[in-house]
Amino acid sequence: MSPRVVAILVVAALTATGCGTDERADPPLVTTTTTSTADPPVGETTASVPVEQVDCPASLERSDGVALACGVVTVPIDRDDPATGTTRVTVATLAGYDSGFETPLAVLQGGPGGASSDLGAWFPQQAFTQVFVDQRGTGFAGPNFDCHEIVDALGRVLGSDSAEGGIVADAAYDDCARRLDDDLVLRNTDTEAHAADVADVMRGLGYDRWTVYGVSYGSTIALEVLRDEPAGLVGAVLDGVYPPDLDTDLSLVDSAERAVDVIDRACAVDSRCRGYLADGSFRQTLERVMAELDRAPMTVAVTGNEIGYSAGIEVVLDGRRVAEMSFLLMYHENLLRHLPAVIGGLDDRDRASARWFAVTGSRLFVSAQTSNREGTYFAVQCRDRLPFTAGPGADVPPFGGAVAAAGLDELCEEWEREPAGPEADDPVESTIPTLLLSGTYDPITPPGFAERVARRLGSATVVEQGGRGHGIWYGSECIAQIVQRFVADPARTLDTSCADEPVAVEWARP
Repeated sequence: MSPRVVAILVVAALTATGCGTDERADPPLVTTTTTSTADPPVGETTASVPVEQVDCPASLERSDGVALACGVVTVPIDRDDPATGTTRVTVATLAGYDSGFETPLAVLQGGPGGASSDLGAWFPQQAFTQVFVDQRGTGFAGPNFDCHEIVDALGRVLGSDSAEGGIVADAAYDDCARRLDDDLVLRNTDTEAHAADVADVMRGLGYDRWTVYGVSYGSTIALEVLRDEPAGLVGAVLDGVYPPDLDTDLSLVDSAERAVDVIDRACAVDSRCRGYLADGSFRQTLERVMAELDRAPMTVAVTGNEIGYSAGIEVVLDGRRVAEMSFLLMYHENLLRHLPAVIGGLDDRDRASARWFAVTGSRLFVSAQTSNREGTYFAVQCRDRLPFTAGPGADVPPFGGAVAAAGLDELCEEWEREPAGPEADDPVESTIPTLLLSGTYDPITPPGFAERVARRLGSATVVEQGGRGHGIWYGSECIAQIVQRFVADPARTLDTSCADEPVAVEWARP
């Protein structure tokens, strides 16, 4: 698995697949204005934002029977140079179940390169309207910045040891970079553009009062929206906070190592978890397994159906791949609870543990790759983050060093972009009310990131929930109620006491 592959996966990739093919009509876009591509109404200026409703793709059909509405919003490619023309950003709206709840929430997916509309297919319906705004190059219409080259190569990547798989993946990404190199929209894709697109979407839909929610890299976009303070914005929810002023190389090593420490401490005080490990230490066992599998890798046969891929693969488990897949498992609290037992099993070269690990890790890996638009990822990272990174450093610990096996400068060699200006990594300062959410086990956006951002905000509420992973709004009634109260009135003082009680982690064998 290439360092570039791991880089793509440092934010949560949340996916869903629609089902059914009935012919029912989509509801109208949830908006306060009539949406049209016709001439603007009398009294409006040419600065109005064209919005066109389109049919939602079958993949966005929800299993609960509540239909999404879909639209295409026309935005400038480069707001500093109108001569570059326009591009299209896709949006999906999910009406709230409470018609009296007037403030909508703009929902922003992570990545970079995740499509927010994918979340619309399965995010629970809320009292308020949710507006899923896609990043450039993602979604169901307009430019498509997917690197099909890496998807085509996944079998060879996972079926080789990490070194050989890295060479295969690097070649696939390089081919994609050359294919997309001259795309004008891609060359004008960055966090600043994404944030301006969000503001245009909400303006085009006619909202004069709205809030924004961003998960993982979506929180970076939301922070840029806060910096811009567009008309109508009254509050922001940041979930799995990813600040703009990070050295991404160093922070990846540090956050990965921190996650191992958190699990290690939890196992040390839990007899069941401790019992899965020969010496009682998760960290020592993990590092020993990595070293042993580097000397003598294990191979596990998985079917395409098991991992959501087009063919079966003989997955090679060496030390670095164990680190990379363990890192992916740490995102999800329902999966990380199995990690100590499985790592303990690998320590004994137990075939059942190796098979569960290979199937589950490969499925996460394939899902993330097939749902993410890698061109968008590299456009953003190589413009916004590269100027402010210094490499992973020397003498990094084994786990963090395996997860961050290459610096961003190496990842961006074929994705040359004009670097962002020095203000791109300035901390965001704002007095707009902001709710910041973190999970204790989060391996990529730990709670310390939220605390760091909150120090610059004039009205911040920080919530950390124990026992949770990356992105904690979904899957918790407590957090859902906190978010709903915040969206209803961002200026209110929130009671967040329900989050003080950690969610119990039931350590178990899979």
